[in-house]
Amino acid sequence: MTQFTQNARDTGTSSQYAGIRLAELIDQNWKRNKSIDLANSEGISLTDELRDVIVYLRRQYLKHGLPGSAGTTARALHSRFAAQGGNKHLCSRFAGGTVTQGSRLVNLREPAGVTDISFGTCY
Repeated sequence: MTQFTQNARDTGTSSQYAGIRLAELIDQNWKRNKSIDLANSEGISLTDELRDVIVYLRRQYLKHGLPGSAGTTARALHSRFAAQGGNKHLCSRFAGGTVTQGSRLVNLREPAGVTDISFGTCY
């Protein structure tokens, strides 16, 4: 498996077993520098705060697997980063959507519904 596939939804990171998810992430050979380069190419300055979001998303994937919906991930991010302003704050940092860009930066598949414009949010 290569780092940063053309379509992040095709990374294959979807096993229900934590050991397999860990092996999948190890196989990706993910490095923070690659996330920094990708973020820069998308016009995002990867601050310590945004690195915390990325680390959180990877840990959530390892613990729970791929969520059933973008809303699940957005609510988890909102709860985790509530002290900084929650979703409103995170959406101001990830112009393309916290869940969408965050998933891309950590090379995880985007959860279902992340591109559904009927939500009217910045998933």
